[in-house]
Amino acid sequence: MVASNFTEEFVWGSELVGRGETTRADTVVGFTITLFSTLSVAVGLLSLYIVYKLPIFHNAFGAFWVSRTVGEIGANFIHVVYSGPVTLLQPKDINPLFGIVSYMVCVYFAEIACSMHQYVSLNRMLAVCAPLKYKTLFTRRITTTIIVVTTVQVTSIMGLYFLFPCNWIGYGPQYYEFIFVKCGENERDWSPLGTFLNRGCTALCVVSLLMDCVTFYKIIKIRVTNKSAAQDEAFRRNVRFFAQTAVQNISMMLALAVIVIVNNERSFGKAVLYATTFDARILTYLNNGLSIILFNPEVRRFLGISKGTYDNRIEDSTTTAATASSQTTQK
Repeated sequence: MVASNFTEEFVWGSELVGRGETTRADTVVGFTITLFSTLSVAVGLLSLYIVYKLPIFHNAFGAFWVSRTVGEIGANFIHVVYSGPVTLLQPKDINPLFGIVSYMVCVYFAEIACSMHQYVSLNRMLAVCAPLKYKTLFTRRITTTIIVVTTVQVTSIMGLYFLFPCNWIGYGPQYYEFIFVKCGENERDWSPLGTFLNRGCTALCVVSLLMDCVTFYKIIKIRVTNKSAAQDEAFRRNVRFFAQTAVQNISMMLALAVIVIVNNERSFGKAVLYATTFDARILTYLNNGLSIILFNPEVRRFLGISKGTYDNRIEDSTTTAATASSQTTQK
């Protein structure tokens, strides 16, 4: 630990090593991190399997969902193999570079998940608000391009850590959170680049919430003005897809709000807040994976959770909606 008494010798990276002995709080926090992140990875893998097996997700929505889920799995996996174990063991002789690498890997995947989530919301908004244009807006080529470009953009942003000095962040087992690595006794105690990423992801989440509001307004309008369309199975499925996206946005926004408040700063007096922030982030990803089961009866039937007949020939909901709307227009 970097002591507050500056007469002691400064040791770079001392924030990222353990205290050498495990307390009861370390055990509780380390266990919850390991448990929640393991569950999140397992549910994420199940979500990928569901999307692969069910034709209703073989569309742009499913592609964006898969990309986001891969990001969430990558972010949580680092907690399974590093953050949880080092919190439980509190090793004092560990190399600080491991903590920095854990942050880089985790945030890289988390930023991909955050970036892709806005396209999930955009996809739902256009499926409900502009079903006739959906197929032309989300072709296979356009969807693939969005995913590739987004991944390249996130990779480029993460590369900024290697260009600007004194911005490194790493996992500090004594703090239960990703902590700024101080460069010297008189240097700042926060990372400008880390702050930019935290607030940037929060801004994307706000944009997603605004798109959800537009989608929700359109859904209410259709229910009020067009009773027959509101009863259409394709429309109802679109509503369910929207619901699972909106719930995720709310939980993610709450987690990001706390992350922005903490902002990777170091303070032992905030241990409870740090642990809550870390677990909230993991639980948000767990909620994302579970939502695909909660809001889709086709998924529950496929998993044997509820009764019903599963039909492998179920059509893409958005394609069905677009076709129905097209036929109505032609008439």
